[in-house]
Amino acid sequence: MAEKMIEKYNKYWENTHGFLAVAVVLDPRFKLSLIKYYYTKLYGSLGLDMVEEVKSRCCDLLTLYESKIKKKNGGESSSNVMNAPSTYLRGRGTSRSLSDYESFLDQEKRGKTSHAKSELDHYLEEEQLPRCEEFDILAWWKTNGIKYPTLQAIARDVLAVPVSTVASESAFSTSGRVLNERRNRLTSKTLEALMCNQSWLTALGREEIPTIDDEESDNDDDITNVD
Repeated sequence: MAEKMIEKYNKYWENTHGFLAVAVVLDPRFKLSLIKYYYTKLYGSLGLDMVEEVKSRCCDLLTLYESKIKKKNGGESSSNVMNAPSTYLRGRGTSRSLSDYESFLDQEKRGKTSHAKSELDHYLEEEQLPRCEEFDILAWWKTNGIKYPTLQAIARDVLAVPVSTVASESAFSTSGRVLNERRNRLTSKTLEALMCNQSWLTALGREEIPTIDDEESDNDDDITNVD
């Protein structure tokens, strides 16, 4: 059973450890410090490069969610508002004012992008919260959403993903191989006996385990030696 779990763990670790690292960064009690500690301890000098990859992944998520939030808040109404003053300005022959307005919009977009990056930097630069078992991370992000709106949206999606998966659960569960459509009326005691016998027979096939006959033969040899 342990060998199967290790095999499954190694199979999914490469694809999930980055996502789990992002979840740790979003915990204000640990942030990047916990990842840096364990990565350098497990991977040596490569750990620092892996920490930078995690931070880069967080920045990419931040940029992605920033664009989603802008599209959600912008929409059709914002474009109508932009077009209305443009028509008005053109009608009055103020093309210079319109070009200045376009430059202002470009600067505002660049300012929002830099704000999205600095939001993560500001979050990481703040002191970590004291570790306590009663800490409610979802409540913390709900309260600090005004301070970190983009990170709050990321935390709402990332922290909602369950850690366990069906694949790891199936390694523990053998009931599906014992109960089927033709054999679905077994009592709990019978089912337990079948599963125990299956486990014991599997163990016997892997290594030689002493049986009752072996113990009796050993006792007979001891008696013979005494005589």
